[in-house]
Order: sequence, then structure tokens, then C-alpha cells
Amino acid sequence: MGRIIIANRRGHQVIEWSTTDTEEARTQIAIAERILREAREAGCAVSKKVDGQHVIDHGPFDPKAEEYQILAPIAGG
Repeated sequence: MGRIIIANRRGHQVIEWSTTDTEEARTQIAIAERILREAREAGCAVSKKVDGQHVIDHGPFDPKAEEYQILAPIAGG
């Protein structure tokens, strides 16, 4: 099972998906892929867990990834 952790003003949200070949899993994967794409378009950083550590990720969505994190840019002023 994979997941995306989205850090936001409310703390964080978690989106999870399964890699089983079911309609529900395909729908959840499509939602996760859209969320990552929209986050990148909005200027958020995306990290992916690789070998137990998170690294900044610019690649295409990998439904077999264990975990992604989305971090919104910090606004100053």
C-alpha cells in the first residue's frame, strides 16, 4: 500500500492506495497521481521515500512507491 502525506495548515492529510488490480485501486491511484501533479504545479515540493529516506522527487508518479510527502512553500513577508 502506498500513501501521500500532505502537510498543510490543518496538520496533515493522508491519501492511500493499493496496487491490487481492482477498479477501486485504479481510481485511488488516479487520484494520487492528480494530487501530486497539482501540488507540483502549485509550487509545492514533493519527496519520495527511497531506501528508508525521503528525497526530493521530480519524476513521474510511481504507484509502487511506499510514500510521498507534499510540502507547501513557505510564504514570508
